[in-house]
Amino acid sequence: MTRPATDRHGPPTTSRVPFLPARRRLDVIKPMLGDLETATTAGQRYVMGKVLAQLREAAAPAERHLADMQRRAIRNTLAELARESERRLPNADAFVQSARMLADTLSPARVGPGL
Repeated sequence: MTRPATDRHGPPTTSRVPFLPARRRLDVIKPMLGDLETATTAGQRYVMGKVLAQLREAAAPAERHLADMQRRAIRNTLAELARESERRLPNADAFVQSARMLADTLSPARVGPGL
């Protein structure tokens, strides 16, 4: 019996630690972004995928506290980050800048209570 091929090189779509509250999830992102400076291209893409998964999970519950325009901006930023992480030669500086901005935006102190 053969198994279908899977894409082992793509970034993960969800985090494997969904039990972390938003604040802790966002705290994990900053050290990960620091790893991009010294990582190989493959390592950068891997870390970018991990960061993107954490940001997506932090964005989902935060969106209910935001205006429609803010939700669209967050979704657009997540889409830009996804495109950058999928590029053959990703621009780590651009990814870090956008990811930090989004993490700051999603910070529980800025979004609302209960996160």
